[in-house]
Amino acid sequence: MASIEQQIQELNADIDEIKKLLTQSNRSRVKQFLEVQQRRLETDLVTLKEKQEQNTASAVEKKQSVTVPPSANRSYTKDLTLYAWDQTDKFVKVYVQNLDGVGDLPANQVRCSFEDQGFTLEIANLKNVNYIFKRGRLLHEIKPEQSSYKVKKDMVIVSLAKADSKSWECIFRDEKKAPEKQLPKMDDSKDPGDSLMQLMKNMYETGDDEMKRTIAKAWTESREKMNTGGGGSDMPEF
Repeated sequence: MASIEQQIQELNADIDEIKKLLTQSNRSRVKQFLEVQQRRLETDLVTLKEKQEQNTASAVEKKQSVTVPPSANRSYTKDLTLYAWDQTDKFVKVYVQNLDGVGDLPANQVRCSFEDQGFTLEIANLKNVNYIFKRGRLLHEIKPEQSSYKVKKDMVIVSLAKADSKSWECIFRDEKKAPEKQLPKMDDSKDPGDSLMQLMKNMYETGDDEMKRTIAKAWTESREKMNTGGGGSDMPEF
């Protein structure tokens, strides 16, 4: 199929030929026929030229246009705090939950590194959020080279290989409860009054600030009652 440029050249040649024939023709019917053909060809010529201009403008616009890549969605980093855990003789398993869609991420967007006393779980670009779960100060040491992690549909399971088979009462040291102080007991073999005073004295010496304030207040009120003749029990001297 001829190009638009070639078609325009052919039409111009045909129109020129008709014009020559018009100058040579003497019969009116022949002239009318030639004039009709000339107008038809001239109309076709105008249409082709318009089409040519449109194609040229489109090509220039396409050449000058700059393709702008879609802007990447901004992401932010969020610390993970929600988890559950259990243990066997060899492993402590940490279930990092509420990660809808994490199982659909490419493998290189989820990673976990291990140390003797901690681990770091990183999840990149999960619905435009980067998650991190970094914890140290494990209750006991682990074996980093034998520890691992597994990605599920909506959670990541971190398996910490125990350095020994002892049972863990919690995962992190800061979760371990301090042992409760035992309150001193009364000596049933002594006089109840003496035993009570000795008990309060021990409580004062071993108690915290709040305990000491409470005992001191009770002692002061008791002394005031004694001084005003209101009676009251003897209190130990602190």
